[in-house]
Amino acid sequence: MAVACPQCAAPDECVPVPQALADVRLDGGVRALLAPPPEPGPVRIRMHTASIVLLSIAGALLMLGIVSLLNSTGDLDGYSAAYRAGRIFGVFLLPGILAAVGLVVHAKSREKRTRAAEQGLPERQALWQRHIRVWQAGWLCRRCWVAFFPAGSVRPDAPASAAIPLAHFPSWVMAGVGPLTVPGQAQG
Repeated sequence: MAVACPQCAAPDECVPVPQALADVRLDGGVRALLAPPPEPGPVRIRMHTASIVLLSIAGALLMLGIVSLLNSTGDLDGYSAAYRAGRIFGVFLLPGILAAVGLVVHAKSREKRTRAAEQGLPERQALWQRHIRVWQAGWLCRRCWVAFFPAGSVRPDAPASAAIPLAHFPSWVMAGVGPLTVPGQAQG
């Protein structure tokens, strides 16, 4: 199939974008602009704000308790063993409770967010597949250094696109509507 560039109308320097990437003469900037869309990776699950606050307060109280234990100069010999144990281990009680609650909040939140991310994976994969099909339909004119989509390359009824500057090619691919519109016409 002889595909002509919409800018210079010469078919001899036009190649599909995937084939153009195999050309070792392309410089890094052009190669980066013509690169395929990245496959959706795993969703990064952030820590819940409430668990961050709880763990931070627990850490601060623990540090204050340890500092107060180290600075206490009072003699505890006249007190009962229960009081001495409470004085020493009581410092760790509230921070321990706060840390436990913070970890439970974190675990429940992570479970909920992971489930939500896994439910959205098929939609992200389908969108990526569409981006790849649009990317594979693109052509590069090595004479003008523009990209374009020939008529019917993405859909049978899609019109040919105008010449696309290489800097705009990734956004046309990611929008997925590059070949579906012609400049100056409304999308149908």
